[in-house]
Amino acid sequence: MSKTAKKVVASALPGATGQLRSLAARRAAAGAGEISAAGGVIEGRVVEVEPSGTVRAVLAGGEAIEALCPAHIDAAWLKEACARAPVAAAFVLARPSGRHLLWGIFPDAAHAEVRADVVIRGRQVKVEAESVELSSRDARLDLEADGKVTLKGRDVTSHARRVNRIKGGSIRLN
Repeated sequence: MSKTAKKVVASALPGATGQLRSLAARRAAAGAGEISAAGGVIEGRVVEVEPSGTVRAVLAGGEAIEALCPAHIDAAWLKEACARAPVAAAFVLARPSGRHLLWGIFPDAAHAEVRADVVIRGRQVKVEAESVELSSRDARLDLEADGKVTLKGRDVTSHARRVNRIKGGSIRLN
């Protein structure tokens, strides 16, 4: 557990141990039967992301937990964000296992400048929006709602194995 995570857990749970267990494991150890916790969303803060992808968090009531992180939440970004400050989050309790699942994250101003590599996997990636802007340090692609497309960069290369066609009402070169 990182120093930041230990501080947050220690402040939330005075005398807390570093070992975090799921609600199901704690109930099983206590000899309790079926989990009777009401369904719903539980508030908390993510304090650390493990190499395995699970997250360590502190719930609003002060309980330290481990939770599974879903694929739609980028663990690399979350890890970088937790290095700056704990991230407000919502958790749900899975049934019948009783494991906590990270349901959503709610970054704040402390996380505005967090940058991490993001990988999107899929057979098809589709973005639908009024407008789209893709930009890096020295290049930019703008797709505007009115149909205007702007591509800016230091060098632009267009390559086709077959026909490379340029069409337009009028074409201006330089």
